[in-house]
Amino acid sequence: MQNRFYMACLRDTVGSNMAFHCYQGCGYATDISKAHIYTLEEAQKSWNLGRDIDLPVSADVIDAAAVWHVDHQLIPGKNTIETDCTGYVAFIKDKWNGNDVYWLSDLMPTDDFSKAKVFPEPDATESSLVWMPFTTADAVKRRTFNIDQLNRRTMIQAAGLRVPDWLKRQNKRKSSGKARWNCPHCGKISWQYNPHDFDGCADWTCEGSNR
Repeated sequence: MQNRFYMACLRDTVGSNMAFHCYQGCGYATDISKAHIYTLEEAQKSWNLGRDIDLPVSADVIDAAAVWHVDHQLIPGKNTIETDCTGYVAFIKDKWNGNDVYWLSDLMPTDDFSKAKVFPEPDATESSLVWMPFTTADAVKRRTFNIDQLNRRTMIQAAGLRVPDWLKRQNKRKSSGKARWNCPHCGKISWQYNPHDFDGCADWTCEGSNR
């Protein structure tokens, strides 16, 4: 295990994307490439003096599980057709994981851009889709980490970090850090890190889904 850690901010989770402290304390971002890199000693010290919404995690484990996402704010919201373009991708209108779009793939729609299907030409007659050149979306993709995959044993304890005494004493949350909600649309149980507002149903087919 290399001596590399990120500091997650559980308060700033967007959709399923874990947020991280940016380089040299410049805010928070879900883009892993913007995350500040700590040594083990630095991560432990920051955690010891930090807040209960801050959580140091192994950068190696996070990097290994990273997924490419595309923010809808960085791509066209209407069909973009270019002369001589031979590779197009399409996302579904009005379906998001946080700010990230869902792409057509060979199977179910996916927010993982690496699995997006590349078409030789767009089908602009389909009103529920937005088409664009693959290169347009590829230029703004970013690496993200799904917070549902957070494993405190492998990402924290096994990486050499120790829970601060103040956090042990506080002991206000369940070990997972998640709150239980029932979807107001379908009634299914959803677990999420935001205890104040419902983030959306975990069932992608439910009208209450945020994905």
